[in-house]
Amino acid sequence: MTGTRARWAAVFGVAAAVSALLATTGRLESPASRTAAAQEPDSCTVLQAETERDHAPTTLRLVSLPSGVTQRVTEAGYWINAMGYSARQDVVYGVADGTRRGRYDHGAHAVRIDAAGTVTDLGVIGRAGARRPVWSLVTGATAGAIDGNRWYVRQDSDLYTVDIDPASADYLRVVHRTALRPVSLAAGVDDFAYDPADGLLYGVSTTTRGAGSVVTLDPATGKVEPVPGERFPEGGAYGSVALGPGAIYATANRDGHRSVTYRLPRDGSGPAAEVATGLPLASSDAAGCYPEEPPPLPSPREPPSLSPSPPPSPSPTTPAASPTPAPTTPAPSPSPEPPPPPQPPPVERPVVLPPTTTPTPTPTPTPTLTPPPSVTPPPPAPATSRHARPPRKPQPVAQDTGRRTQEKRRWGLTALILVLGGGAVAHVRRHR
Repeated sequence: MTGTRARWAAVFGVAAAVSALLATTGRLESPASRTAAAQEPDSCTVLQAETERDHAPTTLRLVSLPSGVTQRVTEAGYWINAMGYSARQDVVYGVADGTRRGRYDHGAHAVRIDAAGTVTDLGVIGRAGARRPVWSLVTGATAGAIDGNRWYVRQDSDLYTVDIDPASADYLRVVHRTALRPVSLAAGVDDFAYDPADGLLYGVSTTTRGAGSVVTLDPATGKVEPVPGERFPEGGAYGSVALGPGAIYATANRDGHRSVTYRLPRDGSGPAAEVATGLPLASSDAAGCYPEEPPPLPSPREPPSLSPSPPPSPSPTTPAASPTPAPTTPAPSPSPEPPPPPQPPPVERPVVLPPTTTPTPTPTPTPTLTPPPSVTPPPPAPATSRHARPPRKPQPVAQDTGRRTQEKRRWGLTALILVLGGGAVAHVRRHR
């Protein structure tokens, strides 16, 4: 292995060594592979981005194929998708729609992932010729691949070309748009890989018309065509696609309660076979399929030990470098932005499209009128007249009226006697 992939080889070599070690000791082995990855003639390694649920950041992993052994690299802290590997720059580019705080104000940002697993935010993926940031056209993109300095990104039914030449005036800007046709195949492609042999992009369409078919996308014309005889099992969206030596690998994000990675021979020699399974995913993406150099196999007489040997002397020694790089804090975006409200990243699901032919109109049934339930009206209020008088209140009836009349007469006679007597006394006093 030579050229610009040397630094990535150091990282991928660790994954291959771990694969061979664990498979030899019987600690970890893929359901479809009983042989170490180093013994496979078509072994390679991909960098895979996995998001297990909404609002969760992306986890980066190295996946050795076809063994399916997975090694965690880091938690990126971004929602990453549509990745592609640049062999010229020896880095991976990806589309990030936001962070844990939520989506970006101006849409998707470009992130760069180096061989050490460091993720750097490069700012908004703008438009060529725009003088100020505008809403990014590739926001919500799910498929990506790189050819030289051209980064192909699919968003909906459009294929965008992003310039990734650092010396260009349009660096990280959309310089071209190609409409993908037919939409009935293109809309269900959630990842693709670039094949330099024919200049086409290869993906898996999960629309009702595609139904798991391998399709090619022509970046020059936008034409999407199925590959005869190449098909993956129908089901969930295939978020990760990689081209390996003699095979195409694709990961179904959700197949029941798991995610499944399949290997499909490109020569049609057999059906798609499982090579790895994992937790169900909301989205995934893959970048590259880099050849691995076979590591030396351990001696069968001396099984490898997973525990490190103690140092020969008590003097302090330099600790060995860890194969898993430590997560690093992403660089801030070029211009500070207020944290937007949290929103979930795009979730990759199978696309159900309406039929292309005009359906025969179905006669509309005559609606049956159901009479409303009968309601008993309340009794009518008594009729009133404008001159009607209110009814009199009943007067209390005096009890024992005869006895009280006699008492009143007695008191009246007594009062009369007193008055007459008083007048007589006064008359006698005046005549004395």
